[in-house]
Order: sequence, then structure tokens, then C-alpha cells
Amino acid sequence: MNILTTISLLLLVWATKHANAQVELPDVIIGDPNDASNDVVGAPISEKELEDSLDLDLVNLQTEEDPITTSGFFQGDIMVASEDQLYQILEGDSDGQNSAIRNPQKLWPNSAIPYVISATFSSQERAVIARAMAEYRQSTCIRFVPRSSHADYIHILRGQGCSSAVGRSGGVQVVSLGYGCVQIGVVIHELMHAAGFWHEQSRPDRDSFVTINWSNIVPHLQYNFEKKTTAVTQDLGLSYDYNSIMHYGPYAFAINRHYPTITPRQSGATIGQRNGFSALDIQGLNLLYKCSGKPVPPAACVDSHVNCPSWASLGYCRTNPAYMSTSCKKSCNICGGGSGCVDKGPHCTSWAAKGECQRNPSYMSMMCRKACNLCGAGGSCSNKNQHCQDWAKKGECQRNAAYMRQSCSKACGLC
Repeated sequence: MNILTTISLLLLVWATKHANAQVELPDVIIGDPNDASNDVVGAPISEKELEDSLDLDLVNLQTEEDPITTSGFFQGDIMVASEDQLYQILEGDSDGQNSAIRNPQKLWPNSAIPYVISATFSSQERAVIARAMAEYRQSTCIRFVPRSSHADYIHILRGQGCSSAVGRSGGVQVVSLGYGCVQIGVVIHELMHAAGFWHEQSRPDRDSFVTINWSNIVPHLQYNFEKKTTAVTQDLGLSYDYNSIMHYGPYAFAINRHYPTITPRQSGATIGQRNGFSALDIQGLNLLYKCSGKPVPPAACVDSHVNCPSWASLGYCRTNPAYMSTSCKKSCNICGGGSGCVDKGPHCTSWAAKGECQRNPSYMSMMCRKACNLCGAGGSCSNKNQHCQDWAKKGECQRNAAYMRQSCSKACGLC
């Protein structure tokens, strides 16, 4: 290395540190305060635990404050490894703060996330964690696999609050589920961070969809609401999702909790649910990991698992239709007829009630035909008015969704 190269490198280091010095770092936890090396690792989640967890109710406990905002990490629950990483995030130079990470090195290879789990969780808490993992298995190609010799893996433990790094960070990374965090929706949220997703309201386009009420945010916590550019992140082509499990609630970091810090611009929209995936959450995960999220249906009318008859007798055809409708067709008695008039996900009815049939027609028409009333007489796909195509081009599928869904389903791309 010649002297000019050496001088250039030294100047680059000085310039970087000088630039960093101009950024005032927020008072957040840096690094991982949880000592995973001292944690006793328990048995991995078994197949039986995953199956039994399907009987759990998805609705979470109601708490005064969302536990993801109370742990003292960046944006409430996001672990950052160092001050340099925090500088980069705040300056928009790091892989963070749109919807999903862009750097492929931070994705988990083969959609498999190796894990170990602490022995300190009770059987009831393990059931909650199992149900969160089962939600991923039902609707995406992401699988949580017991760690064997994997160098990179997550360690699920009872740590300081709810927290996770975003994406694969290398080596062991903690997913902390402390007091108040072992709720199905909260666990899904933290695991979605680990898979590679940031908070929804960090998107660069968020001001078109929500209003941030800065005057009611605790002053030293306002950094949690900064938005970033699209330079190193991606929204995967999906629209803004009020119903995302990754969205802050309306009173996040509020001075006065009688007044919201985030107000949806869309009338009637609610934010901050922690019950389960939204339809767009599922689409985003499957797009990021380039998978369909649906099990491959058997070629004939057969059951693809030996336990299908017993699962059907336990009511899983109703409570777990995403898996059962494709892998246990015979036991669920859904062969023949060819109508396809079924909902393939457990949340179709609630998604339809929240307007997902109109906001996300491509996914809902495939997975939630019954809830979206797309079956019709014999399940035909047609336009019932000669002007349907023109109306669709003018945006009537969104403005006049109820009529267009019934009369112009083909033009609106709903079948």
C-alpha cells in the first residue's frame, strides 16, 4: 500500500467519524443486553406442540401500552449492534426502515430460520410461541427449524422486553420475549423482524396514509417516527398496510394517551393490531423469500399426511383451512365439485370485513374466495355489464367496491 492510499484511507475514516459526530444519537440500548451464553436451552418445539397450538385463540391480551414500544430499543423493539449501525440507520445508509430489507445477505438461506429456545418458558408459553411459528408455516414458506450445526441462528429467550434484530445478522441473535411479550401477535411481530421486516410506518410514503402528531410525542422519542429513503430498502410493490402486524398503534410514545400520535388518513382505518398477519404481511413475506406460501396440492383426491383423519375429527378443517384444504382434502371432504368456493386461510372473514377484498384483490381472490363473495353461480368469472372495463380503468373497483365486486369481478381482477 503506497503512502497516497494510506492517507486517503485515513481521511475517509476521519470524514466518517466527523460526519457521525454531527448526528445526535438517541438514547437507546446499543448491543444485546441479554446474555444468551448463560441461558439454558430447552427442547425445540415439537410437531405435536405445533399441531396442538392450532387450538389457541389468536386474540391477544389487551394492555395499556403496546409491549413492543416499551423495551428501550431503537423504535421500541429493534436491536442495533453498534453505534455505527445506529448512525447508518438514522442517516439512511443502512439496510433499514422501509418495509423489508434489500440486502440478500440478510435473508435466511432456503427460507429456513434455525432456532434454539430457552428452557425457562412454561408449557403454556411454549404453546404460544408454537402457534406463532405455525402461523408462518400455514401461510408462508418460512420454516423455523431446530438448530443443529448452523452458524447463524436465533435464540428465543426471556430477556429484557420484546426485541429482535432485523434480518439475519450473523452468528447467534437473540429474540427476546420478556414480560408481557409472550402473546401470539407479539411473537409473530418479533419473528417478522428477524425474517427481515421493519415497522410499516417507517415507509417513505407513509405521510400519504397517516398523519404524525409530533406535538404529542415524547420529545426525546420522536426519532422513532423518522422515515427513510428507498435507497437500501424495498416495499415489495405492496400498498401501505394499516392492518399490518408491523404497524405502530395509534398511541405509540404518546405524552397524553388520550390523544393519538398517529392518525390514519383513511376514514375508519385502525392500526396497531397484534392478533395475527394481515393479508399483505403474508404477501410481503412470500415476495421477500420468493415463495408462494401455499402447500403444493396433491394431484389426486388424497390425504398427504397420515394424521389427516384425526386432525379432521378435531376440527382442523375449519380452524386450519390453509393447510387442511390442500393437504387433507379427502378427510375434509372437499374433493370433487370443482367449485373452489372455500377460504384457504383462517383470517379470511376478518380480512374481508376490513376491506382486504378491495385493497388486495390478487391475494384475496386466490385465498379467500368465499369471504369475498367471489364464488357466484358455479364460480363463474365474468363481467355483468358492458361498461365494466371502462369503469375499472377509472378506478371504480376501489371507489365503488361493493357493486364492482358483484358485477365486474373479471374487470377488477378478482377471479
